[in-house]
Amino acid sequence: MTPPDADLLLESFSRGEPLLPPRTAYVNVVKRCNAGCGYCADWTAPRDPRLDPPLEQLTYLFGELRRLGVGDLVVSGGEPFLRRDLPAVLEAALGCGFEIRVISNGSLITRDHVRALVGLGITKIGISIDSLVPDRLMAIRGLKATRVRRTIEILAGDERTRPRVSLYVTITRANLDDLIPLADYARRLGITVQYQPVHFAGTGLDDHILTHLWPAEPDLARLDGIIAELVRGARDGTLPINSRPDFLQQIPRFFRDRTFHPERCTVAYTDVVIDQDLNLRPCWSMPAVASLAQPGFDLVQIWRAPEMRAVREEIKQDRCPGCLFSCHMNKPHISLNKARS
Repeated sequence: MTPPDADLLLESFSRGEPLLPPRTAYVNVVKRCNAGCGYCADWTAPRDPRLDPPLEQLTYLFGELRRLGVGDLVVSGGEPFLRRDLPAVLEAALGCGFEIRVISNGSLITRDHVRALVGLGITKIGISIDSLVPDRLMAIRGLKATRVRRTIEILAGDERTRPRVSLYVTITRANLDDLIPLADYARRLGITVQYQPVHFAGTGLDDHILTHLWPAEPDLARLDGIIAELVRGARDGTLPINSRPDFLQQIPRFFRDRTFHPERCTVAYTDVVIDQDLNLRPCWSMPAVASLAQPGFDLVQIWRAPEMRAVREEIKQDRCPGCLFSCHMNKPHISLNKARS
């Protein structure tokens, strides 16, 4: 972020109103998912494709996001490749001029999909994977490791024609031994990896996550050493890690405190978060502020409405659940060293 943007962002935070357009929109284009992650309930949604947001609604939404000033679009789900019309969805978004990243669990992507992505001009794709060990990935995410790895290796093939690939790893008690091997795997393939801790706020799965997936203190003592090794690899360039070293260093603290508040959280100024029901959220941990499910809404007006102003004040006063989501916190304009918890 350039210095003028940083100055305007700081002034926006002080005033409680956006003085510059948001940079990134996160849009879940489908509820359905074929995985079975223990920290997410998307896979319990009905498998009926008629419940997916219609292409016409998404097309209108993309136009409103562009009118708001958004430049980067992250398309996810659910599992976006369950949508047979995903190429049409991406084409509609590209028509608005966005730079697009698609995030997938990697289990459904074929060579034909890759060719279609390249043909459309999609330059970035993220694959969520929490382990390379078949039994462990099946237990954590309900997916076959061989299938997901095959997808990753197809995507990582010819670097002249493929999208830029990054692995997205969610840290739980179950995969601490996988964190360094996943970074080594990314290095061997010439791709990158980023990490974030599992979250419970906003999932509706609090008890399950805290009981079965949250690291206990003995796990955290081990995690301290693993994170230190990842930080060294990120700093000296021996591991292709996209997570900032200071972001990685906060992960054990997040688990110990069960929350995290940076010095200034600017998510409700820089990020537009839209869930699988096309609800506008101030961030992934907080309830919806407005429904965008019907065309005709004015997103510029909603973005500046009293409801969003009230939410920005809640976040400023640390009255939100707090988080360490990579999409919100792993950004250069977020100061983590003076964080509050």
